[in-house]
Amino acid sequence: MKPELILESLKFIKGSQGNNLVVENSSHVAPLAKVLLESKALYDLLHDKSATLDEVVKQISEKNSAAKEYKRITGNVWPL
Repeated sequence: MKPELILESLKFIKGSQGNNLVVENSSHVAPLAKVLLESKALYDLLHDKSATLDEVVKQISEKNSAAKEYKRITGNVWPL
């Protein structure tokens, strides 16, 4: 994954940017979108003081599943 894409992904996850990401291949769009949304959901949950440990663990699992799918399709490891 290019460093620019990592930085843009972090901006999206933190909520400071919309979806202005450019992917190398059209088949990478869906897995990137899924892993970004799951990563953002985890980020938001970790900043929610009312979140339970069970909710966090479930979201980690969802993010990890999306990251595995991203790696399977793109060949790139999800860095976050």
